[in-house]
Amino acid sequence: MDKLFYPCVELNIGGAAAVRNQFTALDLWLSRKEPADLCDFTLKNGLPDLGLAKDSEIEIVIIYNLDQKWTVFKGYVAEPQGTRFLCKDSGIKLFKTEIIQTFLNATPQDIIRFGLRKAGITEMDLDSKSYPAKARFLASGENVSELVRRVNTTWGINNDWYFAGKKFCWNNKLRTDKPVYTYEYGENIIDLEFNTDRDPKGQRKVGATSGGGKLTTIVSPFVDHSQEIEILWPEVKSTRFIVETVRHYLNENGALRTDLYFRELEE
Repeated sequence: MDKLFYPCVELNIGGAAAVRNQFTALDLWLSRKEPADLCDFTLKNGLPDLGLAKDSEIEIVIIYNLDQKWTVFKGYVAEPQGTRFLCKDSGIKLFKTEIIQTFLNATPQDIIRFGLRKAGITEMDLDSKSYPAKARFLASGENVSELVRRVNTTWGINNDWYFAGKKFCWNNKLRTDKPVYTYEYGENIIDLEFNTDRDPKGQRKVGATSGGGKLTTIVSPFVDHSQEIEILWPEVKSTRFIVETVRHYLNENGALRTDLYFRELEE
């Protein structure tokens, strides 16, 4: 992380590079707590027509050192508004697909898999835990995201559902396929806030529950939600945290920043 210079942002349309560093605004949210990732951006005036229309497929790529690239968003234009575009990832397919079906002797995985296939989703990572089948479960027109929510409620399951690229995930897994990045006081932390009961120096008070908060840093396209990070901060005992939400954005000065919303991992 100490050899990264010259960050920039590239917009790809239909798999081909279109423009680089031509944004006046960029706000990108990736979360395991929401069924769809969102990207809201505004392009500079005077650009040639890029052919961006509703349902156009786009990618947002963050680049360091001119050649190190991370694709941080893949999705579709949901609302084109002149030079401003609101985009959603494959979760948009869940919202557009309504399910009317009576399921007999079905498990949560049976129901979710059926809904995903109706929405055209073929890549999925579903909880492998064995749950009892319900004799009868009625889907009466809710969209697939609402269907997953009701499956959770009906079975008393606390799984998150989200997309990792184009793969639908329904689980509570911690990602282990990426390294654990370290954010340290005086090095690469711009701001750190805790949202639980802590003393002024940040340490959890005795008896407090596992805490969470928000860390602002230089743009970190290599960090995704559901992965572990290490935070080294004076007076904070715990160092292991899971990222639940990532926000990449241009701040008021036009600088690229990342906010990491995290919670403590229980030892």
